[in-house]
Amino acid sequence: MDRRQPVETCKKDPGGMEFEPRPGILALLVAASLALATAAAAARGADLAAEAKALAELNLRKFGEGYTTRIDNRRHLVYVSALDARAFDRVVRLLGPYADAQRSLLFPAPFQWNVTVVLPTLSDYRKSHPPAEASGYYRPATRTLTSMSLSDVLVHEFTHALHHSDQVRANQRHPVWISEGLATLFQRSRVRAGKIELPLDAGLAVLRESVRQKRVRSLAALCAMDREAFSLDAEACYPHARYVMLYLHRNGKLREFYETYKARYGSDLTGVVALEETLGKPLGEVEADWRQWVLGLKPLWQPARPPKTHLGIRMRRAPEGLQVDGFVRGSAAARAKVLQVNDIIISVAGHATPTARKLAEAVGSCKPGEVVDIEIIRDGRTKVVRHLLGAVRQ
Repeated sequence: MDRRQPVETCKKDPGGMEFEPRPGILALLVAASLALATAAAAARGADLAAEAKALAELNLRKFGEGYTTRIDNRRHLVYVSALDARAFDRVVRLLGPYADAQRSLLFPAPFQWNVTVVLPTLSDYRKSHPPAEASGYYRPATRTLTSMSLSDVLVHEFTHALHHSDQVRANQRHPVWISEGLATLFQRSRVRAGKIELPLDAGLAVLRESVRQKRVRSLAALCAMDREAFSLDAEACYPHARYVMLYLHRNGKLREFYETYKARYGSDLTGVVALEETLGKPLGEVEADWRQWVLGLKPLWQPARPPKTHLGIRMRRAPEGLQVDGFVRGSAAARAKVLQVNDIIISVAGHATPTARKLAEAVGSCKPGEVVDIEIIRDGRTKVVRHLLGAVRQ
């Protein structure tokens, strides 16, 4: 039996002096590193807070009377609003919890800069040169989100802002199907108890019909599309990309897919390999399973003998949505007088309505007799009204 006592090893410094390692020194070094990191973060936070204050003052000078600002330094958001206090509070209560919930779902890091959220008057919105048929947009170059919408379009564009920050952090630029797929996935989300809930939407009916008639493009083709091609076939591409993302989410694979894609970015620009690796099967099998899943989804509402839900209005096109031109005689809208001639409708029940077709889809996804929120622009400002939907038998 070896009765020798264990020998403590000593190390020599470059000068030849022996010293014994001391755990306390290591702990001190770790604590010092953490303190330096904390101090750097605090300094960065102070810089962003000062910048936020400057941005708020700059925008007040730019837009002038009728605007107010609010700064959220914790989330690095600067709000600039022409809304009344109640509507303004609604936006803040929408975006703040959503940003927090996304940190545990898909985008764990906070904004690395201030994002300005502008909620303008109609005249100021039109002066900003927005995209055609859009009631909101995000511009990465200025890190500014401008929106007349206070619901789905606002959340859609805010998701672009979150995704933009994450892409820059990773030094990447993701394809349009991922960018728009994520934004469209989350645009009608609701946050409950800190968790994001993702419902079905009106786009499901169009997508199911395309899948049933075998008119939907392949996943490989969707993943390879550039932004121009995607935009030219937006009616088909947006729901297609959304329901691929929802399929991943409902299988508990959305975060895994996103992280796998970012890790393989250099060799998998389209995301096809990430899809195959995440779901554990070739793309052809992924697509077959996804199509069966889509056909198995239940529409929002489908009675045995469907009546035609309607608003009871006559309308004409406007750059931001559909403008009320008059009312159908005897309709619920004519009796209720909630909507007024020249109101611009930008969403119904949380669905954006840039075109007559989108309005029909949004209204058709609701039940006759249902009271829904309708976002309108009236007297140059966005407001939300509650409206009873009527019905006409087919």
